[in-house]
Amino acid sequence: MPPTAQPPSSSELIFAPVGIAHLTRDNADLLRGAARGKQRLRITTAAQLNGTPHIGTVVTVLSVFAIAAHAREALDLPATVIFDALDNAPAEQIEIDGEIYTRTVGDLIDTGQLDRANRISGFERLLRWAAARSDVRYEFRPYSIYQGLPPVRTCLYTMASRLEDFRSIVAPSDGIVRIRPRCPECRLMEKSAKNLTISAGDGVVQLDSLCPVHGRYQEIIDISGSDGWYDANTPVRSIQKGFLLSAERELYEACSVSVDGADWGGAWHAHVLAPALTTLGIPAANWPVSMFTPLVLDRSGGKLSKTLYVRYGPAYADLPEAFLNLDVLLDQYGDGTFDAIWTEITRWAAEPRRLHRAYTVDYLADLIRASAHNAILNRHTA
Repeated sequence: MPPTAQPPSSSELIFAPVGIAHLTRDNADLLRGAARGKQRLRITTAAQLNGTPHIGTVVTVLSVFAIAAHAREALDLPATVIFDALDNAPAEQIEIDGEIYTRTVGDLIDTGQLDRANRISGFERLLRWAAARSDVRYEFRPYSIYQGLPPVRTCLYTMASRLEDFRSIVAPSDGIVRIRPRCPECRLMEKSAKNLTISAGDGVVQLDSLCPVHGRYQEIIDISGSDGWYDANTPVRSIQKGFLLSAERELYEACSVSVDGADWGGAWHAHVLAPALTTLGIPAANWPVSMFTPLVLDRSGGKLSKTLYVRYGPAYADLPEAFLNLDVLLDQYGDGTFDAIWTEITRWAAEPRRLHRAYTVDYLADLIRASAHNAILNRHTA
């Protein structure tokens, strides 16, 4: 009989076996095949600019840089992180005649109704720290740039030309493919897109919609140029990103990697991204590599949500504001907060059994509090 394992101490975290940990010794193993013969690593992630990052976003972004740095060393390839700053996130919601209309973060920044620094400074602070600590360069890519990239628009044109093929993938409930234009007068967009008509031909995508104030309007998206703007909702944008990263394999001679929170794996990957890439005719060997960072769970066992905190206030999962707001977190626990999280995350980046699982907000809170306590002790004994 095999020897009986010693039980862990009460303070030791248990790492239960997960499927992928049986297959790999190192997370870089997941990239080796796609990296063979390539000249560089391009690691892409994204976040909506919907306010100051919370600890879940902090963990994801730091994990992206830690994975990039570890893969760079393990595969001996230079690495770049591309951060897609989704300023097309809704910032204002208006109900008119029973219909919901929105304006984006970018729209309200452009009109001066939102302070750009309030929406972006927290992300920039986080990205600068991570880049300096990991020695990995990064690119900050606004949605206005992303939506105009040639591969992204090529994918848009394909989807607009084959709407029936994509309805069940991107909109299984109502069949509405949401590639939304905004009113040129007031920038309102109809959230439901029920008055939206999409057509494609002669190298352009034509979007026709209805503004409750200014009537019908039209947006022409030039596939070979930069004219026109559209809002691709989450499933459409996810498919475009997969198409873009597949194209980057040749464009940059790159191993293209998408790194996102684990809520974008599982059912999303199986029911949205994989079927869409297949429908687009992209061979599986050319798909980008997808990696997923651990979910940060609230005390109910659900994904930590800043949206729910805004809606329900401190009553949400009995969580202190510090873990929902990076500025408050750093004010309370100091600059060593990033160091404490980074020390933990660099182990995740290498070890499959640590990366492919979830962590509670209380586990991370204990790390941060212990780091702050040690910093105080060190100052007193210095």
